[in-house]
Amino acid sequence: MAKKHHLDSDWAPLADRDEPLPPPAPAIAAETPAVRNDATDIQLSDIDELSAALGVVNSMAGPVVNSRTAMRLAIVYACTRLISGAIASMPLPVYTNTAQGREKNTIHPTSALLNMQPTPLMSAAMFWETTTAAMLLEGDGFAVIVRDGFGQPIEFLPVSPTAVQVEKRSGRLVYFIQMDDGWRGFDQDDILHFAGFGFNGTRSLSVVKVAAVNSVGLAMAMEQFSADFFKNGAHQDVAVIKEGRWDSGDQEAFREAWARTYGGINNKRKPLTIGKGLDIKQLSVNAEDSQLLESRKFQIVDIARAFGLPSFMVNETEKSTSWGSGIAEIGLAFIRYTLQPHLVRFEQELNRKLFIRTKHFVEFNTAGLMRGTLKERNEAYKSALGGSNVPGYMAINEVRRLENLPPMDNTIYNEPYDPRLVPKTPQKEATEA
Repeated sequence: MAKKHHLDSDWAPLADRDEPLPPPAPAIAAETPAVRNDATDIQLSDIDELSAALGVVNSMAGPVVNSRTAMRLAIVYACTRLISGAIASMPLPVYTNTAQGREKNTIHPTSALLNMQPTPLMSAAMFWETTTAAMLLEGDGFAVIVRDGFGQPIEFLPVSPTAVQVEKRSGRLVYFIQMDDGWRGFDQDDILHFAGFGFNGTRSLSVVKVAAVNSVGLAMAMEQFSADFFKNGAHQDVAVIKEGRWDSGDQEAFREAWARTYGGINNKRKPLTIGKGLDIKQLSVNAEDSQLLESRKFQIVDIARAFGLPSFMVNETEKSTSWGSGIAEIGLAFIRYTLQPHLVRFEQELNRKLFIRTKHFVEFNTAGLMRGTLKERNEAYKSALGGSNVPGYMAINEVRRLENLPPMDNTIYNEPYDPRLVPKTPQKEATEA
């Protein structure tokens, strides 16, 4: 009898699922092919494929850009940390669809995995920071769904994107992951694949390797130039021109004196005394002429743009922002235009892999990031509670729960305000009569 796929039921034993096997190694040819001496036999596409497989991307400015080298830039680190930290700080409750609407299910076993400890190796916040950073830098974040004998998730194990190979087989995705005990194959239903923008069916586009590769490479080159500039005592290359010929001893003594005077940052203020008949010519462009500072500021804005972040959120405040002046407006715009595309992809991946045949689902709670000032919250709560003319849609205890306050022990505070339900006092009845 053929084995049924585990999606045919809510939970299926692990014995009913076959682990995908890697493809067999290609057979060795009977005859050794001749060595190609013609350089034209090597195609440019072969070099590009090899570079992509090794994670090596050359920028137009020269430096090699990958996830490790890019994170050495403060702006890339700041953008990655900001987006990853924001997603990790949001609760991810499990809801249940009921006849009265959705209800938060705090006792669902998956809720603890998503919000407290997905794996004994790390907390939930660390898990979401790790997978989100991998999605931003490498294009995709991966986690293995470890199940018990009945198919119920008991652990979400994050894995490095560089240790994952994705293949299409019979209309489904198969993942081969290099684990501690070697390569293992997994069906797509046992892998949480948090894809980024530009998903082509197997992998997504990396922000630093595709969108911002030249900006990151140029920023790295400018940082190296700045480091060399100050390392050499903040002086550019110059030539000392002397009338007539140099005496070999005088020339060497002059070079040593120059090196002692301008050879390091600690000696940059010491003057150099020279005799008559010498002229100094600058050989390289200084930092001001090369517009180094202006270029570095532009690279900050350009790299933040590739991450979908406004530059003022990474402390580039020279340009004014049109996102609003209040923290609530800035937080709302940040969620709408930067985080929401990532949150939707994450939620759909979790729901289709964990709850596709159940009444449960997950949804990020973004209320914390949109939390305004005390004055703004009080104004919003007044409208939510309602008044004498308009019934409210929230109860006082619901408001107190949002402010982390204990509930009030009175049934009237557990329902939204409705003037028709409030008991009338004898004095009020006489007044209305």
